[in-house]
Amino acid sequence: MDHLPHSRLPPWRRFHLRLTALYAVAVFGVLVPMAVLFYHLGIHQELEGLKRRLLTTAVAVAAGLEAEDLTALRDEAARGGPAFIRVQSRLAAITAADHEIRNIYVLMKTETAQVMRFAIDHDPDRPQDSARIGERYDAGAFPKMLAALHEPTVEDEITSDAWGPSLAGWAPIRDAKGASLGVLGIDVAGARIDATRARILELCTGIGVLALLLLSLAAVLVGRNIEQPLGRLIDATARIAGGDLAARMLLQRTDEFGVVGERFDTMAEGLEEREFIRDTFGRYVSREVAASLLSDRSHLRLGGEERVVSVLFTDLRGYSTISESLEPAEVVDLLNRYLGAMNEVIDAHHGVIIEFLGDAILAVFGAPNDLDDHPTWAIRCAEAMATRLQELNGEWQRAGLASRWQQVGLSSLRQRVGIHQGPVIAGNLGSKTRAKYAVIGDTVNVAARLEQLNKEVGRDDESALLFSDAVYAALPASLQARAVRRGEFPVKGRQGSVGAWTLEPIPAPAA
Repeated sequence: MDHLPHSRLPPWRRFHLRLTALYAVAVFGVLVPMAVLFYHLGIHQELEGLKRRLLTTAVAVAAGLEAEDLTALRDEAARGGPAFIRVQSRLAAITAADHEIRNIYVLMKTETAQVMRFAIDHDPDRPQDSARIGERYDAGAFPKMLAALHEPTVEDEITSDAWGPSLAGWAPIRDAKGASLGVLGIDVAGARIDATRARILELCTGIGVLALLLLSLAAVLVGRNIEQPLGRLIDATARIAGGDLAARMLLQRTDEFGVVGERFDTMAEGLEEREFIRDTFGRYVSREVAASLLSDRSHLRLGGEERVVSVLFTDLRGYSTISESLEPAEVVDLLNRYLGAMNEVIDAHHGVIIEFLGDAILAVFGAPNDLDDHPTWAIRCAEAMATRLQELNGEWQRAGLASRWQQVGLSSLRQRVGIHQGPVIAGNLGSKTRAKYAVIGDTVNVAARLEQLNKEVGRDDESALLFSDAVYAALPASLQARAVRRGEFPVKGRQGSVGAWTLEPIPAPAA
C-alpha cells in the first residue's frame, strides 16, 4: 500500500467515509423495503376502502330503483317519459352527492346469454357519450359484470381508458320476487388512488431526504470524532517512518482513540530514546557495532568469531611537533576536525572504526558486517582519506592555523596508512562490567607495522600508503596496474617478512 499522508488519501480510502457509506447501506437497506411495503399497503388499503364504498353505493342505488321503471326503458322512445325521468333524477342525485362517480348505468338481461341492453346510461360530465336506451352490450369479456347478476362484485384493480383511471362495481337488480333482471354499474374515478400514490411517494421521498440529511450529519460527526484522530495517527506514523522520532499524537481523549494515542506517544518516546542511545553509543563505537549490539542481545556476550578482514591503520606524521606549537584547545579542535573528516570517509567506504588512538585510527573492513571485496574498499578509502586531508590542509591554510606548524618546519599535516588482509578474531573484549568491540590477531599487527614502515619507504606527500602482498593479490586489475612493490620487510615479533606495495598517484589532467 502506498504510504500516502492523510491529506492525500482519496475519499474511497478514508475510513470515516467508508463507515458512513456502511451506515447508508444499512439505513437504506431497511428504508427501501419499508417504503416499498408501506407503499403497497397504503395503496392496498385505499383500494380496499374504495371497493367497499363502491359496493355499498352500488347495492344501495340498485335497491332504490324500481324494476317496473327499468323494464319500461326498452328503446330511445322511452327517453323523456315518466319512467326515464324518475330513474334519471335518482341517478343525477347520486352523482351530484358523490363527485367521484364518473358514470352510472343499468344493463338489463336479454334473451341471449352474455348480451345485455342499456336501460339507462348516465354520464354527468359527458352526456353525449352516453349509450342509447336499448343499445346492446356484449358482457362476455367482463366475467365480474356477469357475476353481478347474482351478487355484488367489483373489479380487482383500477383500469385506465381514454377518460382516465377508474374502478367499476356492480350490483344485481331484482324484481319483487327476487329474480335477477340486470345489473347496475357504477364507475368511480381512480384519482383518489393516484393521489394516495403521490402522497406515499412524497412521504417516502421526504423520509429518504431526511435520512440523507441525517447521514450527512453523521458523516460530519464521524469525521470530527474519527477522521481527526486517525489523520493525526497516519501523519504521526508517516513522520516516524520518515525518521522524525519527535512526532507525537497528543490526543486529549478518554475513548479508544485516546488509549491508542497514549500508547503511540509512549512507543515514539521509546523509539526516540532508543535512537538517542544508538547515536550516543555510536559515537563511542561504530554505528554498525552499535546496531549489531542493540539488535541482538546475544552479541553482548564476551568472545568473538574468526573473520577474514582488511585492517587499515593510519597515523599523523609530526603530531608531537604540531602539539607543541598549538594551545591544548587548538589541539583538541584540530584532532576533532581531522578525526571527524576521516570518520566520514571511512563510513562512506563501509569501514568500521574500531577505536581512535590519539591521532591514530584503527579501522576494519568486513566486520562486524560482511563486506564483499573488502581489500578494494580499504584501498579506495585510503585514497579518499588522502584527498580529504588535502582539503583540510587547504582550509587550515586559509584560516591561518597552518602557519603555526609551518613555523616549526612542517608544511602541512600528513598521514601514514598501512593496510593488510587476513584472519582476525572480531568480538567483545573486556569484562562483564566493561567491554569493547575489538579485532585481535596478527593481521592488525602487520597493518600497524606497514603504517610505521612509511617512515622508511613511504612517499613524501600528504598521505603515504603501504599495503601487503595479500591485499595486492585481491585488488582488481585497475588498481594492480598502479601498484609499485617497495620490497620485503621484517615484522617485529613475527617470523618471516611482509611484502609492501604502494600506489602511484593518478596523474593530474593536463591544463
